[in-house]
Parts: sequence; structure tokens; C-alpha cells
Amino acid sequence: MFKTIFSILLLTTPVLAQNLFKHENLKYQGLTEHGLSELKQIRDALRQRFGLFEQEFKGLSNIHHAATVARMAKANMFLYGPPGGAKSMLIQWLFSGEAEPAFQVQLHQMMSEQAFIGGQNFEAAKEGRFVLNTESSLANFRVALLDEVEKGNPATLAALLSLLNERKVLAGNQVFDAKTETVFATSNANLPEFFLQFLESGQRSTAPALLNRFQFKGFMYNWLSANDQADLDARREKKALCKIFETCANDAVFLTPHQLDWEKMRSFAKVLFVKSSFFNTAYNEMANLLRDSTNNAVRESEPQHQKDRYNEPFVYFPSCDWTERLRQQIPDAVQYSALVDFLLSSWADDANLEKMTRKQRELGPYSLWRAFLITTTPGPGKAQLELDGEKMNINFGTLINAEKARDVREQRMIQNLLDEQNRFKSVYVSLTEKFQESIKNAAKFSSNSDESNQDFEFLVMKK
Repeated sequence: MFKTIFSILLLTTPVLAQNLFKHENLKYQGLTEHGLSELKQIRDALRQRFGLFEQEFKGLSNIHHAATVARMAKANMFLYGPPGGAKSMLIQWLFSGEAEPAFQVQLHQMMSEQAFIGGQNFEAAKEGRFVLNTESSLANFRVALLDEVEKGNPATLAALLSLLNERKVLAGNQVFDAKTETVFATSNANLPEFFLQFLESGQRSTAPALLNRFQFKGFMYNWLSANDQADLDARREKKALCKIFETCANDAVFLTPHQLDWEKMRSFAKVLFVKSSFFNTAYNEMANLLRDSTNNAVRESEPQHQKDRYNEPFVYFPSCDWTERLRQQIPDAVQYSALVDFLLSSWADDANLEKMTRKQRELGPYSLWRAFLITTTPGPGKAQLELDGEKMNINFGTLINAEKARDVREQRMIQNLLDEQNRFKSVYVSLTEKFQESIKNAAKFSSNSDESNQDFEFLVMKK
């Protein structure tokens, strides 16, 4: 099976990345010397970025991990939460490590679709030809930030649909390829409130279509512990003093994240991590179960909203609406997430890296916990997989509490996000219980000195 998978990957991997891997008769044989060197560079850059992020943004590990995976997947991310939660600041921090400038715009009602897809070339128009000039539009940038997207005109936002999905610009009878890979959007409105804006403008079907194109969602809220807040305050004071005295140029407060070669990262993730047949079977069952439970939650919220609009201020709008396109994208996100955690672990240290990449690593059903990055809305905290006795369990590390919300609307929204996590955990635990004997054996085997055959998730739990 691995031979078939690797031969397909090799044929579809960009020529630039094909010299990263050794192979014989199209069967993976490990990394080339160049590939090992490239992976080390990516590892070091990734670790530097995650280290700096933890210093600059406290309690947002889930959001950063999801944003990194979204960038690898050439997917889009929608960040929402109350004003002052550092949504725009976080995205701009991520952009500081990009090789190319980012498209950034703050939306308003009068903005036209030309900002996204470009406008007509007037010189060509004089000759009777229609030519679209996309040079300064979103379509001509790899990454973009649409700030305060809820303030945009719904009719204008509808122009984003094909660009966000197919990476195409539709203009009359012409179709243009967009350069865009990942679009981040921020909003002070939550998902149901964003939906209502389209509903009120007579574009009910556009909002779900648009939000579905933001495969990743994130909820940001500035609930920090006293210690974390004190650390951030001290960091700001140090940065201010460094600027006054013109010192500390090499201090971490002024360092920017290293650039990552996203294309090589995608290649490494696709080749080093392969999905087992058990993974695929369990995932399809998970998708069906989560789709059913999500639809039930939506249906239950509708009469509750009609009955008591104070305690149920809006109909539940799910983070993941389970379109077929999205169902196909989630397994790739699991692979990308696995690569990130592997490179951050000590298994990717110089002493272990070559040994750990001699053969491809299978991802089994246990790795499905990483699907929470898309199937739920990650919030503040750091999620991790844990072995609870003989059962696999997910600790979302959630740092949000519905009881601390400032009003009923916010409380209901936060509770919906927590309920999503609980539904996901319930489905995950029930599925992995089917592999209970394998879990027992893997737990015993995890103390074995030969790590090459251990389940990947047990490895990263150890490191």
C-alpha cells in the first residue's frame, strides 16, 4: 500500500521537492541528505516561530496551531470574538514571517468587489476589450487579511465565493486564476450574527456558502491569568525601554518569525505521514456521526429560540457544516497537524530525526482527534491527546468559561462552542473504544526502545 501511495505522491509533488526523498522502484526509502537538511531548517524555523508566539500571545496555542495548519493546507480562517482580543494583531504577526507582502484591508459598507477581484483595464476598454486588472487586488496576493469582515456589504462579499474556493476570479465570460492561497478574516460578530446580516439583506444562502469557505474558525477572548497578564505587561515595558535607549536590537521582543517554505512543508507532511485504512474507515464513520449530531443541535435550537429569545438569542450556527468538499479536506489537515507536532517534539531533534524518518509513519484512528481543528471552533488554550486509563481522551485546554461571559448572548455563544467540543470528544472516544485492544498493546509498547513501530500519537504524547 505504501508503495502505491508514495508513487502517487512522487508523481504529483513539485519537481523542486522531489529531491527531498530517497526511493527505490517508487517505494519510500527515507530522506535524502538534502531532504534531511531542509527538514531541519523547517524544524528550526517552526520552533522559533512557536517560541516567539508563546511570548507575544499568551493562551492562544490552539489558534496558532490552527492558523499554521490552515496556511499549510492553503485554506482560509475566520477569527471572531469581542473587540480588543488581538485578532488583527495575531494575523499581522503571522504575516511578518511571509516571504511576500500580504493583502490587508479593513472592510466597510461602501467597499466594492474591485478590492477583491480587480477592476476593468480602461486602456483595453477604449479598444472595446474587457480585460480585468487584478494587480492590486486580493486575487494577486498569496495571503490576505480581511479585517472586520462583518462590516462589509453582503453583495460585495458574495464576490469572494469562487476566489476562496476554486481560487478563480469570475468576470463576465472570463475566468482568471487567482494567486491567493490563504485568506484570514476577523470579525467582532459571531457566526449566527454574521449570518443574520446576509439574511436581512435577502442573501440567506450566501452566508453559509461564504462561512463554509473559511474551513478553520477560531474564537479569541482576552481571559488571561494574572501571571500571564503580568508577563505581557512586563514585555511591553521592556520593548518600550529598548526603543527609548535604542538597545536590545537582538532581543526576543523585537525578533520576527522566520519564514517557512510552505510548499516543502506540504510535501513532507504528505510523504512522511500516510493515512491507514483504519484511519479512513474511522474517519468516514466520525464524519457521519458528527454530521448527525450537528444537525440535531441546529434543529433543537430552532424551537428554543422561538420559545425564549432572551436565553436563546439566536439559532445555533455550527462551526462545521459538513459539506462534501469540507469532508474531503479534513484528513489533509490531520496530516499537516501531525507534521507540526512532530517537528516541535524532541523526536525531531538531531539525534532522532534521521531514525524517525527512515520510513513513512501511518496515522491511525487515534490521530482523528486532530480533526477538531476544523470540526469545532478552537478557542484559547492548548489541546492535547491524553491516555485516561485505557481510553484515549482529548483535553482541549479550554480557557473560556460561559459563566464569565458579559451578557446572555455571549454566554450562549460560548456554551455552543463548548458543546461542540463535547460532542466531538464523545464521538472520538466512542470510535477509539472500538480499538481498545490496540490501545492497550500500544500503551504497553510505548515503553519499548524501538520507537519506529509505535503509534504516532503515543510518541508525541511521550515527547
